[in-house]
Amino acid sequence: MKSIYGATGRRSKWLPRAAVLLILLTVLSACGGAAGTATAPSGGAATTAPTVAATTAATSAPAGGATATTAKATGPAGAASPPAAGSPGAAGSPTYGFKPGAGSPVDKVTISSPVTITLWHTQTGPREDKMKQIAADFEKQNPNIKVNLELQDGYTNLFKKVQAAITGGGLPDIAVSYESMVSEYEAANVVVPLEDYINSQKYGLTAQDLADFYPAYITANQYPEYGGKMLSFPFTKSVLVLYYNADKLKEAGVPVPQTWDDFVAACKKFTGDTKGYAIAIDASTFDGAVFSNGGELINKDQTQWLFNGPAGVKYLTDLQDMVKSGCAYQEEKQYADQTAFGQGKVVFTMSSSAGFLFYQQEVDKGAKFNWNVAIIPHGKGDQPVTTLYGANINVFKSTPEKQLAAWLFIKYFTSTQVNADWSAFTGYLPIRKSAAATSVVQQQFDKLPAYKVAVNDIQQYGREETTIRGTQDTRTFIENAMQAAIADPSQDPKAILDDAVKKGNDALKQNR
Repeated sequence: MKSIYGATGRRSKWLPRAAVLLILLTVLSACGGAAGTATAPSGGAATTAPTVAATTAATSAPAGGATATTAKATGPAGAASPPAAGSPGAAGSPTYGFKPGAGSPVDKVTISSPVTITLWHTQTGPREDKMKQIAADFEKQNPNIKVNLELQDGYTNLFKKVQAAITGGGLPDIAVSYESMVSEYEAANVVVPLEDYINSQKYGLTAQDLADFYPAYITANQYPEYGGKMLSFPFTKSVLVLYYNADKLKEAGVPVPQTWDDFVAACKKFTGDTKGYAIAIDASTFDGAVFSNGGELINKDQTQWLFNGPAGVKYLTDLQDMVKSGCAYQEEKQYADQTAFGQGKVVFTMSSSAGFLFYQQEVDKGAKFNWNVAIIPHGKGDQPVTTLYGANINVFKSTPEKQLAAWLFIKYFTSTQVNADWSAFTGYLPIRKSAAATSVVQQQFDKLPAYKVAVNDIQQYGREETTIRGTQDTRTFIENAMQAAIADPSQDPKAILDDAVKKGNDALKQNR
């Protein structure tokens, strides 16, 4: 099976949750968090992160947590309205059912002796080094907490390892996970709901903190399948984008396509040594095409898949049309499209915005041309929309002290300046509005225009995918449908998708 999240950040096997449009970006200033010691992480300004008291005896934290109420629909697609510009946490700001600062049983927990927490992650190379640096900075501020980072071989193997540990023992304290993975974990009742940690007066978030996160990153981690509980927290986020060779388009006199019909027409301009589109088989790309063609993946009560409707059929039909015309082809192996793009052999690819730095590396060692990104095409008369995805992080049940230590590390990692530093270094999107406004992110805008486009112009159109149990199997059915349509363009796209939907509905039934 293809790795579900490789070095470039492309997702291919797990997907985030039920559809909610990410609200229009508004750059806001953070207004602080829980009381603590301000210490600057490497490469940035001071960040507030509470240091755990080491005096009081620990008491037990609840095994579960209060059930969060999903924010009322006050914006597009059920997303909560953001606070007014310049006033995070102002009256009317979304609290997503939390009671920040109200206090919780977690306030009684302290870490009075050294605690080690283990985090399973998938970051490699320089990104892993950056994580180690952040963990070391956190440990300096919290000398009673040691963070043990353990690299796993991709999300597929991480998921299998967690599943084995659920039955055989050896769970980590924290793991990076997609929402559909967390849904599976929670079926075994091993995940810590985060309501009590967020509401904690001593260790939690403030209303200003909550308002500072982009709304969809909070709501994506509240699980309708489990009563709206907050079972994970945003970690590495990105959006599906259209990568394009600006020089090739200029030479051909072709504008950056806005609609899917424009995209097909643009690709057909390139049928020689340089092709129009290298197709990566990825359910998230299919999902983005369904959204942007005005369709839905699943019905409102999440009992029946709908991706065999006109929007899904339109996308497969377009793929078949481009393959038959000789302007598009399926990538030979994972990330081969990225390499071909860097060598100037293909004009368009679609992939995660988390791959910016890798695309730049390929272009630098290849054809050395001007390139950029744009939002994926949309249907004629439909609004622009793209797939919002990326991993989150969840805490597994252990001891009150370990759970608190895990939460404090998550809070630190997602604090304004640390998140800004991580985002600018890795290419993942800022998850806080205040992080997007920091100098470190603004400076990266100047170095990598594609990063600026994604943060300022594309992120606002991100929409979440589904997480209901049965999603994982259905992603495979979708990818098989894409492959079948490309392998034999004479096949009926509707019949192909009807078969995938039937299999997907069976998977939903088996998991209910």
